[in-house]
Amino acid sequence: MKTEEKVVSMDGFRKPKDNDAPFVNEITVKTSRDISRTALLLAVLAMLMAGVLFFKANQNLNALTRDVNGISAKVGSMDTRMAELENLPAKSKRMVMSTMILEMAQKASYLSTQVDDKEQAAKLLQAMELLQQAKPAE
Repeated sequence: MKTEEKVVSMDGFRKPKDNDAPFVNEITVKTSRDISRTALLLAVLAMLMAGVLFFKANQNLNALTRDVNGISAKVGSMDTRMAELENLPAKSKRMVMSTMILEMAQKASYLSTQVDDKEQAAKLLQAMELLQQAKPAE
């Protein structure tokens, strides 16, 4: 075989035929119309997804804001409790002093019933009254 016989001409495949031109134009128009419809549909779906995501994010943000406000209120109440705890040493000191004074007044009252001398009993009762007046306010 000669090399010229092996070569196949592609001219028939490359050149569009005259009767195929309207068919090709019709396919091109339909394809571009279908692509534009698909693009429009995808754009609408993207807008819907963006809207859904926006409202969901907004809802989550509102819930987060409520949680932060609740935490702020709890922190405020904890600050109040901490202020009360800072005053606890002074309060406990007053309670101990009050208990000791009450104990001394009760001992003076008991001793006033045990002594034989009425003058000493009167002085012990007077000391008991003074001790009760010296009791610190709580």
